[in-house]
Amino acid sequence: MPVTAQFHFLQGNINHCARAQDLLLQSMAEWSIHVAVVAEPYFIPARDNWLGCADGSVAIIGETLIDPSRGRGWVAAVTGGIIVVGAYFSPNKSLADFEGFLVELGAVVGRYHPRPVLVLGDLDAKSSAWGSPVNDPRGEVLEEWTVTTGLVVLNRGSEYTCARACGSGVGR
Repeated sequence: MPVTAQFHFLQGNINHCARAQDLLLQSMAEWSIHVAVVAEPYFIPARDNWLGCADGSVAIIGETLIDPSRGRGWVAAVTGGIIVVGAYFSPNKSLADFEGFLVELGAVVGRYHPRPVLVLGDLDAKSSAWGSPVNDPRGEVLEEWTVTTGLVVLNRGSEYTCARACGSGVGR
């Protein structure tokens, strides 16, 4: 199915917070968001418009989610002719684990080729390629992965989308 309509996407990490999940759903309604990817959801309801990954760490929310697939830390579905892949990778895991995760995620992206694929998520990786003022090893690995997988970084910005004592992230 060709992509014929304009879609609005939202991605966020709500850190298992019930109020943040309520705010996410309200924001989707107010901002006319068609599809959201939520990392660390409070819970994943058993509804047709929610699709969670195998370990519950990330979910896709959207009206029409078809051809779903899921693994640990990732979930994918087709909506409106676009393949949406939601991903979450814990900052507490090693770089070697991250590289293994990206191998699995790359296979998911490759499975849907040549259809349009949008990967949204929280991978705790810093790179100037997406506006971070610093680079880290995960960012370098992820940057290389996007190139070898044939993806293009769409988010750019300099505003912090997450700021707390232990660190901050750029994504806007």
